[in-house]
Amino acid sequence: MWMNLYNFTHSSLGMHFWDLPALLAGVIILVELVVHSRNQKKREDEFDEERTEKLETMQKEITKEA
Repeated sequence: MWMNLYNFTHSSLGMHFWDLPALLAGVIILVELVVHSRNQKKREDEFDEERTEKLETMQKEITKEA
């Protein structure tokens, strides 16, 4: 079975036996990187909005006291 797969990948695809799993792992890592970057950007935006709102409320409280 493994020899048939080995012969198939070398004769018909023109690549080594481990090129397909390595390519698949590379694509999965690339997708994970894109998803993580997108989620991190969303978290940063939410944090910035929350921080801005807190700073605005603190500033309003300070101006009311003065």
